[in-house]
Amino acid sequence: NNFCGTCNRLRITADGQLKVCLFGSREVSLRDAMRDPATTREDLALLVGAAVGRKTFALGGHGSAEGIRKANDNRPMTLIGG
Repeated sequence: NNFCGTCNRLRITADGQLKVCLFGSREVSLRDAMRDPATTREDLALLVGAAVGRKTFALGGHGSAEGIRKANDNRPMTLIGG
């Protein structure tokens, strides 16, 4: 059974990128937003909410483990952190 459909985890990388899926390559820079003095808590909440809203149902939108391997557009797990 694929666990992706019930995944509710978010990850923040050591360099301040928000990842909503370990298998997806899309990242949102929380670091840049937080360094901007004009950014409010509400702005950050909207940024995170928008990222979560774009989360795909399974496997980062690659469809299969083979699709993930072929895409080769994601950081290695060792660089994501956890």
